[in-house]
Amino acid sequence: MATSGGACLYQEARLNIEPAFSGSTISITLPAETMSTFGTRTQPRRTIVTEQHSGQDEDNFARRHLATDGGLFFRRHHQYPRSFLWRILDNRKVLEVQSVDLDQDATHDVEANLTLLLHFSSPIRPSCVVFAEPDDRDALLVFAITNANELYTITLHHEFFMKPAASELEISDWCKRSSLNALVFRTPYRLAAPSSNQLLVTLDNGGIVYLEKENKDDVIWNEALYEQKSWTGSIRGLLPWKSEQKVRFETSELESLAAASVAFSPDKQHIITVCLDHKLRAWNRSTGKPGMQKDILGEPERPNDKSAQYLINPSQAKLMQIIDTPGRAGDGNYHVVTYSPKQHQFKFWAVRDADAAEQGIYDTQPEVNLTPPVDILMNTSVWTLEEFFVVTSSGWRSTELWIRARSGPSSRIYSLKFNLFDDAKTLTTTWENDWVSVDSGPVSIEGLRQNPLNPAEWDPEAISLYEIDLTQKWLDFLFFPERFTTATLEAALVVYRKGLESGRNTQSRPNGSLKERICGAVGTFAALKQNDDTERTDFERSIAAQWQALYGLVKDLHKRRAEYLSLEFDDERGMPWIVLSDYLSAIRECAETEVIALNASMLSSVKALPAPLRKTLDQKPNTKLDKTLDVSRLLIAAASFRKNLPTPFQSQLQREVQCELLQSRPLSIVDRMELMEQNSDLSRQVSDDDVVTLVEELGMDMKSVRNDTFLVALEMLGEKEKGRTPRSKQIARFGLHALVRVSQETLEARYNVLLDLLVLVLFMQFEEDLADDFDPSLLFAEIIDALKDCTLLRWLAGTVWSNPTTTGPSSINSMKHLDEASRKSRESSTSQTVLEGILGYRSFEPAFPSPLKTNLLTYWSRVWLAQIFKSTSYDAALDDVMGVLLMQKEYRLASQFSKFMSEDNWATYLKGRMHLALGEPALASICFQKAAFNLGKKPHQMTEGHKKLMRKSALGMFSLEDADQINFIPAEQRDSFSDGLAKYYHHILGLFEKHRAYSFVADFAHLGLKSINGQGEEELKKELLSRLFSASVLTNRFEDAYSAMIRQQDDALKSSSLHQLIMAMIQHSQTSCLFKFPFVGLINKVDDILTSFCHLTLNLASGPQYYHLLYSFRISRGNFRGAASILYEWLQRLKTTSSQVHDPADESLTQCYLMIINTLSSVSEEEAYILADQRIDTTQQRFELGDAKKKLKRQIVTLDTLRKEYQAELDRVEAIESGQYPFVDGGDEMDIL
Repeated sequence: MATSGGACLYQEARLNIEPAFSGSTISITLPAETMSTFGTRTQPRRTIVTEQHSGQDEDNFARRHLATDGGLFFRRHHQYPRSFLWRILDNRKVLEVQSVDLDQDATHDVEANLTLLLHFSSPIRPSCVVFAEPDDRDALLVFAITNANELYTITLHHEFFMKPAASELEISDWCKRSSLNALVFRTPYRLAAPSSNQLLVTLDNGGIVYLEKENKDDVIWNEALYEQKSWTGSIRGLLPWKSEQKVRFETSELESLAAASVAFSPDKQHIITVCLDHKLRAWNRSTGKPGMQKDILGEPERPNDKSAQYLINPSQAKLMQIIDTPGRAGDGNYHVVTYSPKQHQFKFWAVRDADAAEQGIYDTQPEVNLTPPVDILMNTSVWTLEEFFVVTSSGWRSTELWIRARSGPSSRIYSLKFNLFDDAKTLTTTWENDWVSVDSGPVSIEGLRQNPLNPAEWDPEAISLYEIDLTQKWLDFLFFPERFTTATLEAALVVYRKGLESGRNTQSRPNGSLKERICGAVGTFAALKQNDDTERTDFERSIAAQWQALYGLVKDLHKRRAEYLSLEFDDERGMPWIVLSDYLSAIRECAETEVIALNASMLSSVKALPAPLRKTLDQKPNTKLDKTLDVSRLLIAAASFRKNLPTPFQSQLQREVQCELLQSRPLSIVDRMELMEQNSDLSRQVSDDDVVTLVEELGMDMKSVRNDTFLVALEMLGEKEKGRTPRSKQIARFGLHALVRVSQETLEARYNVLLDLLVLVLFMQFEEDLADDFDPSLLFAEIIDALKDCTLLRWLAGTVWSNPTTTGPSSINSMKHLDEASRKSRESSTSQTVLEGILGYRSFEPAFPSPLKTNLLTYWSRVWLAQIFKSTSYDAALDDVMGVLLMQKEYRLASQFSKFMSEDNWATYLKGRMHLALGEPALASICFQKAAFNLGKKPHQMTEGHKKLMRKSALGMFSLEDADQINFIPAEQRDSFSDGLAKYYHHILGLFEKHRAYSFVADFAHLGLKSINGQGEEELKKELLSRLFSASVLTNRFEDAYSAMIRQQDDALKSSSLHQLIMAMIQHSQTSCLFKFPFVGLINKVDDILTSFCHLTLNLASGPQYYHLLYSFRISRGNFRGAASILYEWLQRLKTTSSQVHDPADESLTQCYLMIINTLSSVSEEEAYILADQRIDTTQQRFELGDAKKKLKRQIVTLDTLRKEYQAELDRVEAIESGQYPFVDGGDEMDIL
């Protein structure tokens, strides 16, 4: 919240710096002339880095992720990649470079999502790495000077950031090293790059080396030295015995003439510097002679002053900015803005002639003390201004100044808008009162502390009483997207486990996901501190304490990530940025409700509002400032009112809101309000003091509160589109992260405002003396509708899915790399919120006003969030989201999301699809049947206009085209809806069939057959019968299968089904049931099928006894001779194929004879015979190939013949048992002795 020192109108949007996917970081070791520790030169090497955060301790985390220096470079001539983030890591030995563009042209098919790690053998000197853009090629130039005084010229082609193979070129082709003569005995201090072939190097002795080369491939630079021994004309500068005053910087001793800032003049004719001795100087490039010289505060020379000379701290990042903006007529060709740490004062110098030592430069505002009141803004007496940036316009009328100030460990960003040529009084007032601050945002340590979802800030007593699943609350907080990086959590866990492992004397590394390992470590630590007699409550307190300890480590690492490194400004977009140790932060303009929340103390005060805050609140069209102030007081009072209520109420309120949003209560609005108030016990939680405070903060009696004040407040939460749709663009990866980050912040703020207003309306509904136009029920309905939208969007923005989707043409290649990485690692190599996946491709659908500047991300996120409800209803949006989740196979998330779904027919169908995918066919069946009538029935005649305007007409007609906007149903299945229940059920059974839920396939086939009316659906009936038969067979519903087969009109299909049915019933030992079927008109086919089974049987001793089955079937049908005939065939096969017949204990032959004899005895004597094929005796007869069938004849076997054969078989068995058989086998038949 802003202090009284300045209004807070901006907020940081801190973006994590993480690789796009596993394998998107390319590490390149650069060559060097210097020897390593072992006496060998560093060899160039290129590797692809797969980030492994697991097991990374605090030191490794700092070396890889916490930068000591960094910045942004924006190219001017090439549009993509245009914005580059660079950071110096690992003790200044690694330079990390990556693209951080927000968008790119829609025609681009490759995204710049690769990160380069350039490893130097020697550390890079502070302030000695700069970037430039070559004019003749699409590349990025890096110039760096190491501690070994080697100058590196590195040409990074734009494809290095797009295609991994592009950097496989020989490193020496794009990395050049140079040794400068000027650095042999001197130490470089600062490096600047006016252009791609020009460099400026300031030296420790005050000299400036100008480097230039004509050819881009040249290794040798042309050197020119600009040096002045004494600029004062005093004899003191010539006295060798008089020692110069020096200042220590790193390992060097810098003289007072050393230039801390250096740049070309706009006309390229002069080199402008600010030196450590507090002087602004210029050199003429052509003559090498010094020109203007001025104290940066305009103080006169004091040659007789014997006091120690003031020297600027050499670590001061920025002292000067040259602005190519002329002043008023005749008042200078360009301007130099200087900052003096001595008095914390800015000067705006107009330069007429840089060669004129005295008159060539003058102070544009000598009578005004242009000192930022940081001491008041930060409430401190000791502070430093580390960086600044001036943004000008024509005539200096709307000049912006951005500064980064530090007081101890705290850094803040401030901004001021002013007219440089205002009169002295106006300008002084502006500089004293119109500063605005930048809030560090909800991801900062302070922002996390104020987060109501942060378990670390909860009352321990309230946790034990009202928070059941504390572990889940902690996991939700720690793993909320974009809040903490995986590397941060992994490093904190490693440090946390050190205590656990030391206590248990084990070094084993646990397996599992990061969440599982964190929960395991916390639980183990909590258990170590308990004994067997510990009560459950004490153990829960121990768990809570361990979560607090782990979070303390996370918070410490998180704080180190937020060290400010540099303040940058994107001239093309008009946006300031902040580079932090492990963040890139976009400074965005706050929305109205955010401004009100951040400046609550000012708006509640009786003092006059600062001009910037007043102007911001007065910008709302068609709303007077007084009305806006009323709304502001309402929001502030409502927030304070809810915040002061006890913790138990807050928890109960959340539950009641969830019930209201997710359940359809058959109650009136008034009854719902009373029920919510009663369940939350609101009236008894509010004290008299709370009411008094509420009235004071409202600034009016409750009877003066009107509906329109609430409605304007609700209107502030949205954003209307302005401007026009931009030219064809697509969002880049970093832009999408920024959009999601700001959207998350927007949604959290919006949700809290809605809760504040809801509680206030619930409280005020029972007040007797209210304004006539105050309608609590109307407001309640409006707030609940807004809460529904907000809750849905919060879920989308806070939920990560495992199957990232493309967001534009250029992300398709990225997804290919992701798929490959996922296959190798067997897990997803990146994360994406559902909001990104669903709305990412629609990032540029809204209209954009121009220019947006600092309001870009704020406006963009708010109109982007509205896209999901644009041109559709809330329920339809829910259906679309559910459909996308199912299409992405995110069934677990779909189950979580189903709580938002309505009870309409399409939503019920989608729930059925979800249950089916989750392996819950019974629930799926209920859903499908519930939605069947409306989704399947044929619609009445309806005009095309009605179809477009209505999703369901007054008659309940359903239109798939209107309901399924995402083409969830494939084109070949879309005619299954609204074309009769039979087609609908046919579609449903197909779904169950894919999931092998065959019992439900049969059920829906039955329903489909019942729904068929008329003769025009014979083909569908045929298909349904076929599906019913197959499903019934697979589920052993043989009666249903028989019924389906009998009803089948297709003879070929019926025959095939009959064969399948008989086989299945035999395999499942259901022959008794099989023979009960009447088989009307199919007796012969059944007989043929069983006969074929008999003939195909190779082994009579195993498998189904098909001969017995056929025998039984013929007996059941009264065909005794046929039964005897198949038994005789079996008898013949037994004699020729079974070895067991020679065993006297085997009675199979005798039993077979008896069965045949008994069967034939059941018929008349004249019918007691069978026709049988002649038995082939392979030992007695020989046939030529193909002649056997011709020579063999069928024979008549009578009942007497069978009895004789039976008696012979009995005699054979008896002879064997008595030992009357020959010792030599003379044939198949035994000769009985």
